[in-house]
Amino acid sequence: MFKRFKEGLGLLITLFMVACAGAQTVPEPESPAAHLFKERCTQCHGLPGTKRHTPEQWDHMLILMEGFMLEKGIQFPTHEKKMIQDYLHRNGK
Repeated sequence: MFKRFKEGLGLLITLFMVACAGAQTVPEPESPAAHLFKERCTQCHGLPGTKRHTPEQWDHMLILMEGFMLEKGIQFPTHEKKMIQDYLHRNGK
């Protein structure tokens, strides 16, 4: 009985997290940069809030994410990285 409760609770938590992630808004929502940010940065994880990091911290995170993407065989062209970097610089904390 307890096992079924834990499974149900796990499912509820997962559904809650997905619902919250889907409701997240981004700055400049109609811009090409925001669309690219949402598309590229949700291939492996949920969408991070732009105010989560300073521009300098985002620079470091982009280097880390580029490495992870390369390990997974996901292309991350330089022009896309630059567009996302500029977007995060404008909208970071």
